[in-house]
Amino acid sequence: MENPFKKILEEKELPETIKEKVINDINLIKLSLELSELFLVSLPEVAFKFFETEKNSDKKDSDKK
Repeated sequence: MENPFKKILEEKELPETIKEKVINDINLIKLSLELSELFLVSLPEVAFKFFETEKNSDKKDSDKK
């Protein structure tokens, strides 16, 4: 298999197919990071705040009685 980087250095311009592949790889990485942030950071944080609010409202209701 030919090393594409040697070809790039010889031509001094990046072929369009390699540009597209790099852009697609970057987009896939960004998507993966966003999904992992959603499910591993944001969702648990929202759930924690929801249950904390539920717990606090239950305490306030019992204090009022």
